[in-house]
Amino acid sequence: MANLTRIKILTTGATTTAPSNIKTGELAYSYVSGTQANNGDRLYIGTGTESGGVASSVDLIGGKYFTGLLDHVHGTLTASSAIITDSAGKISALNVDNLNLDANTLSSTDTNGNIVLDPNGTGKTVLNNPYINGTTDTLQEFIYDTVGGAITASTGITVANDDAANTSTISITNTAVTAGSYGGTGKTVSFTVNAQGQLTAAAEANLPDLAIAGDSGTGAIDLNTETITFAGDTGITTAVSGNSVSIDLDNTAVTAASYGSATAIPTFTVDQQGRLTAAADVAISSSFTLAADSGSNDVFNNGETLTFAGLTGITTTVSAGPNNTISIDLDDTASDMTATNSGVYGSATAIPVITVDRQGRLTAATTATIATTLNLAADSGTDDGVQLLTDTLTVSGTANEIETSVSGDTITVGIVSNPTLTGNVIVSGNLTVQGTQTSVESTVVAIDDAVMMLADNSSTTADALDRGIGFKWGDGSAVKDGFFGLDRTSLRFVFKPDDSAEGNSSDEDYTSPWGDAEFGNIYGTGADLGNITVGIADDNTITTVSGKLVLDSNTNEVEVNADLDVNGDADVSGTLSAGTLTLTNDLAVAHGGTGVSSFTGNSILIANAGGTALSSLTSSLGTAGDIVQFNASGVPVVSNIIDGGTY
Repeated sequence: MANLTRIKILTTGATTTAPSNIKTGELAYSYVSGTQANNGDRLYIGTGTESGGVASSVDLIGGKYFTGLLDHVHGTLTASSAIITDSAGKISALNVDNLNLDANTLSSTDTNGNIVLDPNGTGKTVLNNPYINGTTDTLQEFIYDTVGGAITASTGITVANDDAANTSTISITNTAVTAGSYGGTGKTVSFTVNAQGQLTAAAEANLPDLAIAGDSGTGAIDLNTETITFAGDTGITTAVSGNSVSIDLDNTAVTAASYGSATAIPTFTVDQQGRLTAAADVAISSSFTLAADSGSNDVFNNGETLTFAGLTGITTTVSAGPNNTISIDLDDTASDMTATNSGVYGSATAIPVITVDRQGRLTAATTATIATTLNLAADSGTDDGVQLLTDTLTVSGTANEIETSVSGDTITVGIVSNPTLTGNVIVSGNLTVQGTQTSVESTVVAIDDAVMMLADNSSTTADALDRGIGFKWGDGSAVKDGFFGLDRTSLRFVFKPDDSAEGNSSDEDYTSPWGDAEFGNIYGTGADLGNITVGIADDNTITTVSGKLVLDSNTNEVEVNADLDVNGDADVSGTLSAGTLTLTNDLAVAHGGTGVSSFTGNSILIANAGGTALSSLTSSLGTAGDIVQFNASGVPVVSNIIDGGTY
């Protein structure tokens, strides 16, 4: 390694900023006497990515200025120096803003300054065995003297302070009310209350008399000495139990039971108080005689059921309730002979149809309509009927599709000469068009046939007509005619986007120039591309008809992935990249080579000042750790000293 290694040092008195010309990992030192305000006695290192040969950042990593801050007795607070604790982890004193912590004392250094203990959030300030005003008063004594002395008596309140016991007794002041119990049986109580809620007067008195009155007469009850009595009159009995008075209607000689039945009528005796004093049953008649227009009379006895039976066409109904009604009704003859369809049957357009039963009743009545309307039906539309007496039936054709005509009793329906069909048309058989032109104006044409045959009527006679598909397109200002297909002259597939330049653009014989075409992969046995042929002159051969073959690319690079044999001269004006390149002669420096075939062992190649020749640089000192540096003239030399220079 080198005998001497130097780093960059400061040579000027400008110490206000860090060095700005060191590389990443390079050290620099300023030996100017250091203070907090300058950059003297400090060691720097370059960090970050280099730009223009200079580190992007310079970090301060040490120096005499910082070690000097540590040079004092441990545990002693020293001005303008670092804090270092002693072996017990202590420091002699500590100053924080306006607070001084020294020995057992925390004091403020500003005049009349407060010391504030303010825990964060819900934290508490905990003081164990605190004393106030020096060392004579406990916190309890201080609080009593401060707070207890501030307690004073007011209306209705008496305060007694005991300084020796550190207590303050607060009591309610006595009023003029005599202590005792007020109220009781037969007594009422009255009180007087002041604004503080105290009783200032209390007294009691006997209850007043209770006034009573009946349907006739009045009275008064002394609640202290008398008793109120509830006495029952005729048929009434009273009884008292606890706080309840029961008033009961007396029983009579009547036996509790139900009176009256289907064969007996009840009888009752009522006294002046409205009570039943007697109750009994009296039997009723149990039979009567039935008679009618025919048949023998019959006796109806109690307990039997009297039935009213209807014969043919008659229905009887019993309605329960207070009226006990029997309804005898003539039956409806049929479900359609109801009140809703009763009326007159038959008219100028309807014949009545009537059915009569053996009782001479109409059991059915309808009408048969005389047909005057002809109903129509079609694939679509709504039929409102043709009134045969007033309407005319018209059979109309569809414009440009169907035409109709009438002759006598015959209507003829046919297709117009030049029909136009507006809907979808499906031809289930073969469609043959014998005109000279077929136009399809749809936007999408779908053909199931895998092969379309063009010029199907061609004969053996040669013609000059091309075969293919013509098309039209607009370029924004005009409509162009294009074509792709077989060129009859060259028998090649051609494409022409615009034939407007031809003399006759409708003769179906298209000529060059042809248009461009873009494909994916192209497969074939050869290609004739302008002045270049591929695989035509010979297999695996790319040739030109005239001129030289130029290989060019968008990235200015041509990559050859296999061996390349150059039988003639190779003129390379750009960059040549090769895995292995064998040359007969040494490659000159002017052509990117070294110009030599071998080098001196254990040496370093250097160029001359003109950059036209290379030479070997060896160690002239023969010492381990020699390095190559540039001297003041910019020439590479071997040296055993690393000199960082200055800044």
